[in-house]
Amino acid sequence: MAKPVVQKRYTLTERVYLVEILKGLGITLRHFLANFAASLKPGPHTVPTTWQYPEDRREISPVFRGAHMLLLDEQGREKCIGCGMCARVCPAQCITVERGKVPEGEEEEYAKRYAKKTFSAVFRIDLLRCIFCGFCEETCPQNALALGPDYELARPSREECLLEKPRMLENYRRAMAAGGVHRPLKPVPVAEAGPAKGGAGAQKG
Repeated sequence: MAKPVVQKRYTLTERVYLVEILKGLGITLRHFLANFAASLKPGPHTVPTTWQYPEDRREISPVFRGAHMLLLDEQGREKCIGCGMCARVCPAQCITVERGKVPEGEEEEYAKRYAKKTFSAVFRIDLLRCIFCGFCEETCPQNALALGPDYELARPSREECLLEKPRMLENYRRAMAAGGVHRPLKPVPVAEAGPAKGGAGAQKG
């Protein structure tokens, strides 16, 4: 036998959602009063506040992953050898690298600009596809690529979102002038860290 359906009768306040509206307004009012009271206290604010960007800018982490930079060595030469490992490891496939080679007879002239015998003739990154994961930086065998502090990446056209080699070199020079390039913290080698407790390498008592 089918079970009879009993329709619930809603009160007037339930029909106009008055209770739920008052609950939402109460939460909003509570947060407003808490933030207002905190803003009156002296010293640094402990609650989120609005930054008057671009006049006021927040300090970012030293290992912030922003626009890419091609690093130079102590003599001002490009460290990139154009091996393409960054392009192969990139999960977004946004990196294009074409290797160049020093022509015969011009080794001395090229040695003033490039640290190795091979270099990147083309180095391009599509910022519209990049996810800023940092894999390219970690896999570079020459430590020639880094993600810098520049986060203002908006451009009026798609073509300007293609980060070419000259812009990456300029990003590096600007970062060095602003205080240097901070490399990401390297993990502790396994030999120095020792065996994990209770792991496969742990000795039994």
